[in-house]
Amino acid sequence: MVEMNQPLDSEINLKMQNIMMVLRKCCNHPYLIEYPLDPATQQFKVDEDLVKNSGKFLLLDRMLPELKKRGHKVLVFSQMTKMLDILMDYCYLRDFQFSRLDGTMSYAEREENMHNFNTDPEIFIFLLSTRAGGLGINLTAADTVIIYDSDWNPQSDIQAQDRCHRIGQTKPVVVYRFVTANTIDQKIVERAAAKRKLEKLVIHKNQFKGGRSGVSKSCLDPKELMELLQSRDYDREVKGSREKVISDKDLELLLDRSELLDQMEKSAPLKQKKGVFKVLEAVEEASLECAL
Repeated sequence: MVEMNQPLDSEINLKMQNIMMVLRKCCNHPYLIEYPLDPATQQFKVDEDLVKNSGKFLLLDRMLPELKKRGHKVLVFSQMTKMLDILMDYCYLRDFQFSRLDGTMSYAEREENMHNFNTDPEIFIFLLSTRAGGLGINLTAADTVIIYDSDWNPQSDIQAQDRCHRIGQTKPVVVYRFVTANTIDQKIVERAAAKRKLEKLVIHKNQFKGGRSGVSKSCLDPKELMELLQSRDYDREVKGSREKVISDKDLELLLDRSELLDQMEKSAPLKQKKGVFKVLEAVEEASLECAL
């Protein structure tokens, strides 16, 4: 009688998990499923394999050193606190100083970490849980946002981005969204884009902005409807490559902010009002999103 191979405990646990969550973990980092141990110390193994085993980490490892060299500060958002743990290990590996905020932290810890990030130029990265504490978080010291994994609800990601789009932000903010092609990641982003289209249909042009006097529209005309349905908001954020690591030329294009800086210079100048608020006047809505 032939003995059947007994499955490993990790295999049994994997089968009992939600398949969609397992797929999301595979896209984010395989260490979310099982973190390897160092045979000598029996501690988590933190080495170059941490970077090489994840496509998102390969791109992150190309972007972050260059962003630091250019003097930027970065917010990195993830849905999973375990993913933040792995990102912390990466920061230790690359000797990046960082702060962290998630739902398990006390109010005092949050305030201290936010203060340190906003005041200490040496703290380069702030690791955040996407849904942790949306109100009262002001991180205007950052000018770069990396959404490591997207939420099914697009408003959650938008609220996360707004944490550095507060009053007092004087630099253009760039938002990068990491999406693994042809995976559950892409499905989530497509679903979020569909929800955004629905919002545009419900709150359409001039609905809540007064519009022209004596003019009211109860519905969209066919031309506006087709423009909304054919809009591709999230496609502009996707940067794909057949190579394992992005080339130097593509990296330069990805990090280039000259267009945003030009838009700020062409728009109305910032005027100081009694040293409290900086008001940007006579700016079109499209430019406002880039400038604030």
